[in-house]
Amino acid sequence: MAAARTLAAAVFVTDPKTHQTLLLQPGAEVSDPAIAEQITHPDAWVPEPPRPLRRTKTETS
Repeated sequence: MAAARTLAAAVFVTDPKTHQTLLLQPGAEVSDPAIAEQITHPDAWVPEPPRPLRRTKTETS
């Protein structure tokens, strides 16, 4: 299961089961992949924190 992402903006999506239009508000957590894939604008999402850099073997020696 995909991790939940948080919305930064209000978006309209279609419920994949009922085919009704849903309004999701900023701050809503979206964990359903069928709904998340409908939200294609990157500014609709709260930015994810940067991943820590992986160290190579030479950097750790």
